[in-house]
Amino acid sequence: MAEENRTSRALRTLELNEARWQAILDTARDPIICIDVEGIVTLFNRAAESIFGYSATEVVGRNVKMLMPAPYRDEHDGYITRYRTTGTAKAIGRIREVQAQRKSGEVFPIELSISEARVGDDVIYSAIIRDVSERRAMESDLVAARRLAQERERLADVGAITARIVHDLGNPLAGISMQASLIHRRATRDPDRPSSALVEPARQILEEVRRLDRLVREFLDFTRQQRLDLRTVALAPFLRRIVDLWQPVAAERSIDLTLDAPSNGPATVNADTDKLRRVVENLVKNAVEAIDHGPGRINLSLAPSTKAKYVRIAIRDSGPGIAENVEMFRLFETTKPHGSGLGLSIAKQIVIAHGGDIGYERLEPHGTLFYVDLPTGPSV
Repeated sequence: MAEENRTSRALRTLELNEARWQAILDTARDPIICIDVEGIVTLFNRAAESIFGYSATEVVGRNVKMLMPAPYRDEHDGYITRYRTTGTAKAIGRIREVQAQRKSGEVFPIELSISEARVGDDVIYSAIIRDVSERRAMESDLVAARRLAQERERLADVGAITARIVHDLGNPLAGISMQASLIHRRATRDPDRPSSALVEPARQILEEVRRLDRLVREFLDFTRQQRLDLRTVALAPFLRRIVDLWQPVAAERSIDLTLDAPSNGPATVNADTDKLRRVVENLVKNAVEAIDHGPGRINLSLAPSTKAKYVRIAIRDSGPGIAENVEMFRLFETTKPHGSGLGLSIAKQIVIAHGGDIGYERLEPHGTLFYVDLPTGPSV
């Protein structure tokens, strides 16, 4: 009788444990799926029924491949076989993002965490699944909204540029017309007059034409949507080439141009080399022109950004600084007598297209620090 009581209590304990675990599985918010060594589903909880659209009776006893789209479906048996043969796990003990497939045929992204349990010779693989389709949709919507806002801002600026073109091209065109008329009158009135008298008006025409050409090119660059040819850029040698190019110009003005790029600092980013060079060279050129004639100092540096997973390129100068009432990235804002006010606006467009950020800080007692923050992962 005592033996029967012990057996009865043991069976009761087992039943209670099974009921307890079944309750946990049924109320778990995340789908839980268990399979055996052949990939056959042995457990499919209610949360799994909810996201996959199958009932447990439709799935238990069948290969888990039915919940996978290609190519995962075609690769799964081979993965199990390799793991049993080599013991090398590709997914066990890790959180991976893969694609799953509902009963309706819809493919959707999931986060998958797999664990392994052994009871004697039996092996059970348990997977906890999280449907991340809403999260991915929200991230996609945020990226799309950001790009739409950038495009609207760009189109608004195009309107401002159109008005500015009428103003900025008017005076040079009037000057060219006047000088050309002067040359024409002198040439027709006195054909034998020395051509040297025409040199200065011709020079002024050429100067105005060059200025117009630069202006039109900058207008076109600003209104054109930034398209990037992304490559892996090693930042230290990239910055070194820029410094080497500008050092003779800086030295001619008694400006000390230096680079701090530690060997253990951030190494690479994904960037359009030509466009990124344009941004950095524009900032170096502005720093040189701000100092004008030295003695002065310009330092380029490379270091981790204050933002996680970003790297910062900084350009610090000892120039007079930027007045409080000047916003350098505002369209047509410039401190140069003949500047278009588009250089930094274009630079900002390029950096934003890389998923980065650009800004500046006023230094005390004088000087300015411009910075470019770029993501070290794949660009947006």
